[in-house]
Amino acid sequence: MPCLLLTLGMALVCSVQATDIPQTKQNLELPKLAGAWHSTAMATNNISLMVTVKSALRVHVTSLWPTPEDHLEIVLHRWENNSCVEKKVLEEKTENPKKFKINYMGANEAMLLDTDYDNFLFLCLTDTTTRIQSLMCQYLARVLVEDNEIMKGFIRAFRPLHKRLWYLLDLRKTEEPCHF
Repeated sequence: MPCLLLTLGMALVCSVQATDIPQTKQNLELPKLAGAWHSTAMATNNISLMVTVKSALRVHVTSLWPTPEDHLEIVLHRWENNSCVEKKVLEEKTENPKKFKINYMGANEAMLLDTDYDNFLFLCLTDTTTRIQSLMCQYLARVLVEDNEIMKGFIRAFRPLHKRLWYLLDLRKTEEPCHF
């Protein structure tokens, strides 16, 4: 698959099977998340979620918009029927301000791992209904720049989430048909 130029890195993760998300201690300020974002990297414990451009969670987030009800709308693009299509996914607030309920392509929970609001956001989607949870995490950036320190922070953030192998797709090094 030379056109995909997948840069898959595998990292063995040693942790408990339960998903305990290492989130930042700060309170989440949803209005600061509003605006444009760029999918910069993806990581998953289930390679089928992102192995091809048609995979279920191979999505490219383009913006986030808080709603008056403190929900969060994600605008994303994905490859579907040989074209790039826009989708809007509503994340509904929960008691935990960094976790949201969603209903999108098998994922039912979204978690905000970390953000500085101005440069990066680490976001994970998961299916909590199965015995072995499938996770797909994304490193979102406000602007498309090479920032290896933030990439290292992304890897540190998702590593403890699951004990299975992780697959990393660095979108800075691929030519995606639906990447903005």
